[in-house]
Amino acid sequence: MKKFLIILAAVLVCTGLQAQNNKKQQSKKDAEYEQKKADLYKEFSENMKWHNANIPPDRRRAMRIKKQIDSLTKVRDSLMHYTDSLITVSDNRRNRIDNDINSLRKDYYAVSESALEDVYRIKKGHTRDSLEKIMANLSPKVRKSKAAQRLKEYLTSKPLKAGDKIWEFTCYTLDGKKFNWKNVRGKRIFIILDGYDCMGGHMNPLAFKDYYKNNIEQKVKGRRDFAFIPFFTEDNYERFKKDADFYGMTEYNPVSDMEGQLSRTDIVFDITATPMCVYVNADGTIKAITEGFDPKDLERFVEGLW
Repeated sequence: MKKFLIILAAVLVCTGLQAQNNKKQQSKKDAEYEQKKADLYKEFSENMKWHNANIPPDRRRAMRIKKQIDSLTKVRDSLMHYTDSLITVSDNRRNRIDNDINSLRKDYYAVSESALEDVYRIKKGHTRDSLEKIMANLSPKVRKSKAAQRLKEYLTSKPLKAGDKIWEFTCYTLDGKKFNWKNVRGKRIFIILDGYDCMGGHMNPLAFKDYYKNNIEQKVKGRRDFAFIPFFTEDNYERFKKDADFYGMTEYNPVSDMEGQLSRTDIVFDITATPMCVYVNADGTIKAITEGFDPKDLERFVEGLW
């Protein structure tokens, strides 16, 4: 009996040491992947600086003329030939760096949770077969990661569609409190899933707020049959508050599920671009889920015409 206990203790110690070694090995792979990825992105950034610094005045002028009136078309075309070879060199470098980043991700996804998270973020760019092959080749450690869990859900779940009941996903307000869906039941709900900068062409972060304030706010003021829920893709409260303020959404009580890029919301609503808009009837059924934002849709929805 004593001999048996000694053997058992030795086995347990070995098992514990092996688990610690696996964890250290995993951390080392993650760090190795992140460093190589950072080096490539740094090279990408330096190439863009080089590119911007070497565009001569004539080429800059040609790029501005593109946006001017038709009477300047001939002038624009006469200038477009300048330094096309320079642009080609820059584009070739960018393509090479993009290919290196893709190759790096491919080399590490099976052993690095960080690399697999990057795979999840660009999952729309993979075929179903390629994602299934990726899942089949994961190490035991990475297979247990949140990214692997989300990829599995992505491959096995069916996204919501018009006519389905709205999914009352767990989310939180800026003060860290859990959002209470009971407060909006029985109302027509408009949910916008991030992408606030896209509506201003990345030039005016307050574009959506300005539109909403000028075209919608007065129509719904005092009404109890309508709710607006702005959603942010975040995993950090400090950044959540900063972004909500930057896009002018603070006063509209925005929410986030605080899962960042590994959010289930992405899967359930099949987010293919931002913004995605969800229109919910008063009975809790989904009227429509649209890719992008069309002001006419929201105005008709608010007025009860759609």
